[in-house]
Amino acid sequence: MSSRNRLRFAFTIREGQHAGWTSGSWRVWVNKEDTYIAAASIGGIWKASLHGDVAWRIAQTSENARSENPIIDPSIGRNLWEFDPVPFEDGGRMAFAIAPLRASYLPREIDTKDVHIAVEDRWDQIAVAYVWMTEPGIDFDADRRVGGPLTLTSGRRVWVSAGTEQVDQLEEYDIVGSMIEPTIPGKHDVAAPGFVVRGLRWG
Repeated sequence: MSSRNRLRFAFTIREGQHAGWTSGSWRVWVNKEDTYIAAASIGGIWKASLHGDVAWRIAQTSENARSENPIIDPSIGRNLWEFDPVPFEDGGRMAFAIAPLRASYLPREIDTKDVHIAVEDRWDQIAVAYVWMTEPGIDFDADRRVGGPLTLTSGRRVWVSAGTEQVDQLEEYDIVGSMIEPTIPGKHDVAAPGFVVRGLRWG
């Protein structure tokens, strides 16, 4: 896939005792009028698919569904989470958000091909990647632009920016991994669909 149609990025703690810890790599790519978002670690199993203004969903990939050991029974169907497209406002929309909580950062291998979003090592604030879409002719101006534009066949463009949000979270210890949790407007207190990445511990 051409780099013109794909963005690669990761959230990484830059300074302090845990410098180099990351919550993992992410991919955003486009094909025709469709936008896809997936964690690199599970991109062959799950991805978010934003199909124009018609069908937005988080689903099992067709490749995994056809495999010898699919993650879910094919009879259930691949589309486990479906939601309405976010409406445009003044020529743009924040379409998706990726929010790793502090407990999801671990000493993983760093992919040097990724754009690394600098994260502060703190528990009262999280870094968030926002996936934006703009109508043809509308530019995107953000202080913390991660990448873009990726261009859809309609002339709409897709961008990724980074920001921070204040959160109320307790410090967690003995974390051994992480898990990705979908967030859906109407079911959760969010303005757009997305993924929250949480720390995972045994016991």
